[in-house]
Amino acid sequence: MLYRTFILSLTAVLLLSFTVSSGLADDCGLRIITEISHPSTIQDNGSLTGFGVEIVEALKKEIGCNTPIEVMPWARGYRHLLNNPDVLLFSTARTKEREDKFYWIGPLACYKWVFYGLKGVENKVKTLEDAKKVSGIGVYRNDARAQFLKSKGFTNLEVMDSQEGNFRKLLRGRVELVATSNIGVPGFLAANKELRKRAVSVLTFHSVELYLALSKSTAQDKVRRWQKAFDSLKDRGTIGNIQEKWIQKCPK
Repeated sequence: MLYRTFILSLTAVLLLSFTVSSGLADDCGLRIITEISHPSTIQDNGSLTGFGVEIVEALKKEIGCNTPIEVMPWARGYRHLLNNPDVLLFSTARTKEREDKFYWIGPLACYKWVFYGLKGVENKVKTLEDAKKVSGIGVYRNDARAQFLKSKGFTNLEVMDSQEGNFRKLLRGRVELVATSNIGVPGFLAANKELRKRAVSVLTFHSVELYLALSKSTAQDKVRRWQKAFDSLKDRGTIGNIQEKWIQKCPK
């Protein structure tokens, strides 16, 4: 009887050990967060796609983990990145203001920031100084474009929790410009016939790159693990192929 009890206990311990080990093998050791933002993260019939999602999924496969990607509003994900260890947020613009706040892996994409407005406004906005004089510019909370414009002395920023809300305000005449990107705006135009008819690109005001951002308190071995995986996929051409499929390949 004692022998049988010993065998059962030993079996339970071995099964528990196997389960814990399997769980660790399947866990990236990071909380992976993104927002819905075309064309980096697109929700299609309940599943996620886009260049950012494809790159992260390729990295997860390379590393050998199954941690799911969480979707949440940008401001909330950014707060998690700032305040918690072991958080990965994508796709995150790498800017001077953010440089020392996070660890960076990438780039995932190279793109430009642009102002969009209704037809006619392009005649009065030729420079950033001109843009400071319009009645309002739609930006969204904790976005790099909002941070950049604020650092340049803009006081006419109208903050929303989504870019969709900013474009609705543009069509209603409640802002004159929306700060967006050359790779992001096609998704909004494709989804809104009125926006396609009435909106135009007004001014390109900055070039930037998108990265994976890891919280600063993340252990260095985890950062190195993801960096090694990214470098390997880049050398094999996987990163470039995903970029070309969705946007354009970053220049070397």
